[in-house]
Amino acid sequence: MRPPIGVHFDAAFGDNLDDLLALSLLYSLDNRNECRVIGMTTSKDNLQSAGLYEVYQKMYGGRPTAIGMQTGKVRSESGALLKAAAEGQATTVKSVLDTAEPHGLIRNVLTANHDGNAVIICTGPTDNLRDLLKLQTARPVVAAKVKTLYLVGEAAKPIEDWPTPVVTVAAPAGLSYAAKAADFGWNEKHPAAQALAASPDAKLNRAAMAAVLQAVRGKDFVMTDAVLAELVAAKPIPRQRMRGFGD
Repeated sequence: MRPPIGVHFDAAFGDNLDDLLALSLLYSLDNRNECRVIGMTTSKDNLQSAGLYEVYQKMYGGRPTAIGMQTGKVRSESGALLKAAAEGQATTVKSVLDTAEPHGLIRNVLTANHDGNAVIICTGPTDNLRDLLKLQTARPVVAAKVKTLYLVGEAAKPIEDWPTPVVTVAAPAGLSYAAKAADFGWNEKHPAAQALAASPDAKLNRAAMAAVLQAVRGKDFVMTDAVLAELVAAKPIPRQRMRGFGD
C-alpha cells in the first residue's frame, strides 16, 4: 500500500505572504493524511528563511526532515515580511552547518519515495531545481519519483529538459479570501500571524495555495474561499497512524 503523495516545497521562503499561507495549508493537509511533507528548501541564502521552515515543522508536528538552504546567491536580504514572521521564533538553525545543500537534499528525499508518488511545488526562483538536474545521479531519480512539478506564477520560467510533467499555476480568479492575524488564534506566534499583524495589507495572489491544493487534491478540485478559510489557519490535529505503512 502506498502512502499519500509526498510533497517537496521549494520557495524563496519568507519573501511573500502567499508562501507562508501555502505552507500552513500544506501542513493542514498533511495533518489530515492527505499528503506528506517530505522536504523543504529555500532559494534564499538566509538563515531566517531556513529557520522558519523548522518553526512550521515543529508547530504542525511534521516528520523531521533536513532543511535545504541555497548559499552563494544574491537573495540573502531579510525583508519586512520575513523579519516579522521570524521575530522571536525558536529555531535550531543557527548557521549554514544546520542546513543541507538544496539540490542534494531534494534528490535524497525523492529517493525514499515510491515511484511516481512525489510532487515538487516551486513558488519562486528555480535555482535549486536547476542545480538538482546538474547532479550526475539526479535525473533518473527525478524521472522515476516525481509525478508532477508545479511552478507558481504566470511568469514562472520553465526548466530546460525537466524529465516529468510540469504544471504552471497562476493566481485563481474570483476569490476574495484574505487571512487575518486573528485567524491564527490558536498560536499568536504563528509566522503567518506575525507577518499579517505587521503588514495587514500585504499583497496576496493565492497562486501558491492553489498549487498546493491542485498537487494534493487533483487538478479538478475547485478552490473556494470556504476551503481556504477552513484549512489555511486550521489548528494542528494529531496525525493518525495509517495502517499498511509507517508514518
